[in-house]
Amino acid sequence: MIKKVLLILPIFLTLSFGDLIKPVIEISLESGGDELVTIDHDYDSDYTIDAGDGLNLAMGMSIDNPEKNFETQLTVGYKFDSDSASNGDITWSMIPITALGFFKIPNWKFGGGLTYHLSPELKSTFDNYRFTDEFNNALGAIVQIQYEPTGFFAIGLKGTFIEYELKKNTSQKANGNSLGLVLTIKFGGTRSRYR
Repeated sequence: MIKKVLLILPIFLTLSFGDLIKPVIEISLESGGDELVTIDHDYDSDYTIDAGDGLNLAMGMSIDNPEKNFETQLTVGYKFDSDSASNGDITWSMIPITALGFFKIPNWKFGGGLTYHLSPELKSTFDNYRFTDEFNNALGAIVQIQYEPTGFFAIGLKGTFIEYELKKNTSQKANGNSLGLVLTIKFGGTRSRYR
């Protein structure tokens, strides 16, 4: 229930504010970190899942200061990577909560912030290899630069620096550092009125 509220809350918060606060959707494809598992395929290439790998789908809000030279971005997302075969599948997933600050110059924004990953989990349902590895929640840092040709669209690079600890044995850690391509879409804006 808490996870559903966290995913929906940013929508409600942005609906009641003015031009400085806008709903935002962020999509990033990230890769890197320590190898978690490799899936052997008989008739295809092997597939490896690293701790930094995944597609991150996030939504939240973008808050501009009145001068519009600094932007705060708050998002909640779902990051995952998976592979499947006829006898099962394996999934690496988590819920990232992220707070970023960006300095803005014409057509560019650059900055960083913090990310907190809830419920990192590696789960396999393969017939001969069933397991669920749960990791502790993890706090990490992000640096990000984006090209913003318009006020509602930006594309750029994101670096994430984070480490995961296995719940059942905290001495086992996985480096989740990653580099990703990130796309940000903002909604809303100044309305024009004609009389």
